[in-house]
Amino acid sequence: MNSPSQTRIPFKPMMLAGALALALSACGGGGGGSGPIGFLPPASTTPPPAAQPPAQPPAAQPEPGQLVSKARFTPNAGTTEGSSDASTAIALPDNFMIVADDEANVLRVYPRGGGAAVKEWSYELDGPKLTKELDLEAGTRVGDTLYFTGSNSNKKDGADAASDRSHLFAVRVSGTGAATAFDYVGQFALLEAQLVTWDSSNAHGLGANRFGFAVSAAAGIAPERVDGFSIEGMTSSPGDTALWLGFRAPQTGTTVRSKALIVPVQNYAALVGGTATQATFGAPIELELGGRGIRSIDKGTDGNYLIVAGPAGAASPDVDRNFALFAWDGNPNSAPVELSNDLDALRKETGGSFESVVEVPGPVKAGTQVQLLLDNGDTKWDGTTASKDLPPADQKFDGFVVRLGSPLVDTTPPKLRKASLAGLVGVNLDASLTLAFNEAVRLGSGSIVLHKADGSVVETFHANSPAARMQVAFNKLKLVPTAPLAASSGYYVTIDGNAITDPAGNAFAGINDATTLSFTTTAGATTLATGDLLFMAANAEAPDAYAFVLLKAVNGGTKVLFTDRDRKTGTNEFTGITNETAFFWTADRNLPAGTIVTIQTDVTGNPIADKGFTLGSPGGIGKSETVYAIAGGTIAGLGDGVAGQITAVGDYLATITLGGDAGSIPDAVTTAGTGMSFKVTPANQTNAIYTGSLDRSDLAAFAARVKDPANWTVRYAPEVGWPLSNDSLFGDKLP
Repeated sequence: MNSPSQTRIPFKPMMLAGALALALSACGGGGGGSGPIGFLPPASTTPPPAAQPPAQPPAAQPEPGQLVSKARFTPNAGTTEGSSDASTAIALPDNFMIVADDEANVLRVYPRGGGAAVKEWSYELDGPKLTKELDLEAGTRVGDTLYFTGSNSNKKDGADAASDRSHLFAVRVSGTGAATAFDYVGQFALLEAQLVTWDSSNAHGLGANRFGFAVSAAAGIAPERVDGFSIEGMTSSPGDTALWLGFRAPQTGTTVRSKALIVPVQNYAALVGGTATQATFGAPIELELGGRGIRSIDKGTDGNYLIVAGPAGAASPDVDRNFALFAWDGNPNSAPVELSNDLDALRKETGGSFESVVEVPGPVKAGTQVQLLLDNGDTKWDGTTASKDLPPADQKFDGFVVRLGSPLVDTTPPKLRKASLAGLVGVNLDASLTLAFNEAVRLGSGSIVLHKADGSVVETFHANSPAARMQVAFNKLKLVPTAPLAASSGYYVTIDGNAITDPAGNAFAGINDATTLSFTTTAGATTLATGDLLFMAANAEAPDAYAFVLLKAVNGGTKVLFTDRDRKTGTNEFTGITNETAFFWTADRNLPAGTIVTIQTDVTGNPIADKGFTLGSPGGIGKSETVYAIAGGTIAGLGDGVAGQITAVGDYLATITLGGDAGSIPDAVTTAGTGMSFKVTPANQTNAIYTGSLDRSDLAAFAARVKDPANWTVRYAPEVGWPLSNDSLFGDKLP
């Protein structure tokens, strides 16, 4: 539904010379020159007529932009593969569709009206025989041939997966339903490497490293960032002369990474057919999608394109429209038009992300019905376990049939949802300020000014500030002062009324007072020693996370190094180890003794802390893990979502061991009794949580209770991890 400020204007169909009568699909879009091959499923199970829906639906039907029907899709009986993460879809005749899953190397055929899959074809056992996860994210149809590609991305934690995820392969398809047949054509396995070379060598003529592919695709960079690397959309160009690769990330730009990217592959048939080994890339296309990347791109029967756009990272609760539909005529010089469909309202019930359009069986205009599929891999149907972690038989995903809405007219300025430092006492001296808005933002002509409490100007930020000092990513604006702040000092930030706008040019009202964005810096970091911190919980099953309690009050800026790397005895404790997690947690304000903090590590980018913030490498927790908490130390190559070798350590504060022996426990921890251990033989995923009294009025007595294993509850795989509430393992137990 539209907000009062989102009025409708008549939709004028965009013209494209030689409009093609094609029905296409994909998470990545669709293409095909063989005419319509699928039908839009009706709300009932009655097969629909072949005729396309009228351009102007009858008054009795839903208004354009509203939901028509919803369906739920379940796996075929006996499958051993996941089926929650619908990542691309292609229509088949007689109301069926092919759906890929980015967590399983199979293609499935489903009835489009919902229910169980009727066919499963494994491209791990047949065809390209890809034994490792392809992370299939994009597909399209050209004639009777289906083209698919992996994300070409690193793994979620930034680990390099180029050899597994950079395949482009093709199969011919015939039949439908349970009788669908797949005939393997061939594959090409160097897509990512050749894209990186194309960009770094300036083969596109826009300047070497114009899109930063070499950095974005490098090991250690998580894919789901505006500067990450992930392909999620694919369709064919007008005339099917090229495959268009649609990027979720990177988004293009420097200070403001705002535009979505398409790269054409012109000799795609020769690549998968084995007659060419070098991809020929066409002129890149950059599109304004409101700060979003491409999750799907599909061609309608009029030759125009429908784009499903979404953020490079996870959807944010601060944003009103994380996902949006755009109509585009395929001309690189034409601006896509955002449609009024409210996709976030559709995903509100279960979460998930829109990554698939089954087909556009008509013109890309108001009133045309399309079927969208959700990737529900992270949806917790039972309230505790992500769908992709359930047994295969229990996994599922949702789909929606909607009518395309009219163009969205945005006349409302952005609203400030959060300011990271506002009102805090004890802010660290190297702090940065992050402003989060309800929509994508841009930099205007005005200034943002950091003042001391006496009104004197510390630093002025504006659109021409260096990228190291000012960055915009979707709805967030980050300000990084040039020099550290002064200790025990008051500061505030003002914003000119024309300094920040949305993509439509509506300006944020600004902030001119000295209190709204005010804060006070720390007197200095607190020195911690063994016994000042205790672990209180840890999950080795999703959600991978751990919690600790501060037994000493700390000032803002106090840092603790956390890692689950296997410590060696002697002087070279972590030398040569760069896998697994390593990051610093920093108190973002003064925190009293007794504060309980939770950090979730199985995420993209920096681990997530419910109090304070982190910087470094995330990761999962395995069957035999020891997590170390260390005061002081250094980590080489430290950055957002990345960490190199731990080059020095300070004082060990505490440890927790799960499942089996891993690393060695420092003597200081053993002496202080701050090393918790929960092991099982044989080693297995272990979840342990303190379940005693949380009364912290007497911290010495509380610490004694936490150190007693009898006050903990422990469970082992396949049981799920203890749930998070408001990002905390104790969020439902604390006042």
